Amino acid sequence: MRLYYLFRCLVLAVLGKKTVGVRILLIDNDHVLLVKHTYQQGFWYTIGGGVERGETPRQAMERELQEEVGVTLTSPLELFSVYHHREQKRDDYVIFYIGRGCIQKTVTSDEIAQQQWFPLDQLPDDLSPATRRRIQEYLGEREISECW
Repeated sequence: MRLYYLFRCLVLAVLGKKTVGVRILLIDNDHVLLVKHTYQQGFWYTIGGGVERGETPRQAMERELQEEVGVTLTSPLELFSVYHHREQKRDDYVIFYIGRGCIQKTVTSDEIAQQQWFPLDQLPDDLSPATRRRIQEYLGEREISECW
């Protein structure tokens, strides 16, 4: 999975393609669901992925929630912000949602090494920098940025 991820990043950088991704801060009872990926080491991340051809961002977010963590939302997605992300010579746009309340079933995903619900006031130290920024923005602890 990690080799595929690196290869995909390289191809997109060479082709100069813009991509659109979705991410969600999923909150239930003052806890947030975070994941560790199989293809990236170390950090906790928000749930998300790419928008596929013919799919709306909301459809992509709902699909990613089902595939990665077995979640069905019990209330509508809330659009939080849209971010520009430049990494490895790629141009990405990330649509960031807030989700409140869910039903979760057990699923197995090749992309997810670990998932865990954390109290919003007891987050792990090893959050990805972008995940930390998004949570701080959500909590009103920093201004909302245009950059991921």
